[in-house]
Amino acid sequence: MRNFARFVWLHAIDHVMVVLMVVLLATSLLELSFSVSFLNPLARSLSNFSMTDIYYDISKSKAQKERDALITLVDMSKVYERGKIADIIEQIESLGPSVLGIDIVFDGERDDSFGNRRLIEVAKKSKVHTVWACKLKDWNDDAEQFRETNHSFFTTSCLVDEGFTNVERDVNGGTVRRFGVRRKSEGRRVYSLPARVARLHTGVEPAMDNDMSCVINYQAVKFPVVPYDSIIEYAGLIKGHIVLLGAVQEERDKHYTPLGHIPGLYVLAYTVKTMVEHQAPTTLPVWVIWAFSLLVTLFTQITQAYAFDTTVRHRLGSVKCLGRMGVTSSVIFFTMVIVLVGASFMLYMRDNINLDVKWAILCMALLGTARLLYSVMVNLIGDYAYPRFLRDVAEESLYRYESKAKTTGKIDMQQSTIEL
Repeated sequence: MRNFARFVWLHAIDHVMVVLMVVLLATSLLELSFSVSFLNPLARSLSNFSMTDIYYDISKSKAQKERDALITLVDMSKVYERGKIADIIEQIESLGPSVLGIDIVFDGERDDSFGNRRLIEVAKKSKVHTVWACKLKDWNDDAEQFRETNHSFFTTSCLVDEGFTNVERDVNGGTVRRFGVRRKSEGRRVYSLPARVARLHTGVEPAMDNDMSCVINYQAVKFPVVPYDSIIEYAGLIKGHIVLLGAVQEERDKHYTPLGHIPGLYVLAYTVKTMVEHQAPTTLPVWVIWAFSLLVTLFTQITQAYAFDTTVRHRLGSVKCLGRMGVTSSVIFFTMVIVLVGASFMLYMRDNINLDVKWAILCMALLGTARLLYSVMVNLIGDYAYPRFLRDVAEESLYRYESKAKTTGKIDMQQSTIEL
């Protein structure tokens, strides 16, 4: 331990400079990726990747998923007649759900006059908390609001509770990780369907970030799915539960999420569960993530440099070989990755805090290149720099190599090859 502390102190400048070189490389890589068209997919991949995807994938792979005791889904994928849908809604409401969310927008009156009348009748006489879906349309960047709302046709003749079901996708990758709590449409604030359902169930305003959105917690659970023609048989899954009615098997209403390609009704279910249980992950500030990443990178640089210096000085040639081949550095890198992913996973699962370690891993991966560039810089300074004190500093560097200039005072370019 004493030797390690002495090594760190003697070469502190080297370690700090290598980490600064990593920062320069990472910044240049990201800037280049966004500005050069053929490298843009790399930038999109980095910005669209989240460590929570790994956590959710692990939870999805569990042999036995926990069955959710809060939310029940009623699947009406094969039902298209409005009169039949009205009967299903009426049947669900008769069993006393806590809240019913209907993921269907009934555009305009159809030729089915009976079905239209039945929907109006059900909407008017509902005695349980029922939230009907609507869609926000025509976003205006300047006004920061939607210009139009697509309501169900019967909202002009009866007062109903509505919530929008617009799904938010990441700009670059199309992955759904967030859902709006509130949005502005036609000059007024409107709630999303999951937010209205959660608020009616708990009586508490759902938590939201500065963008009036909620980060969805996709920890995999098994939502009970009740067929539309067996509702009475599953009365125990309806009474007192939050019930979401919609299409589970509708291919056009599927979205990419950290759990894969799943139906929109499941996205709503995970969003409602997140809002009701206040399980939205706590996202740390950007400066905390970068400070953590730099500290991890500095620690990795120190341990890799110490391992290399120790192995190449070893009396056994096989140990020296392992050091010069970079085996020890690779072992340290992969060990750090495993520790970081494991620790962040435990922190997320236990405390619901999202410590994004992807930037730390990226910085650690750039350490080898940063050391090479820093080594070139040190040796150029050692060979050519003026005034003399800069050359003296370079001579003390861990990455300074022997050259004839040190013994003869002359630079022989053919004999001063840097060993990398």
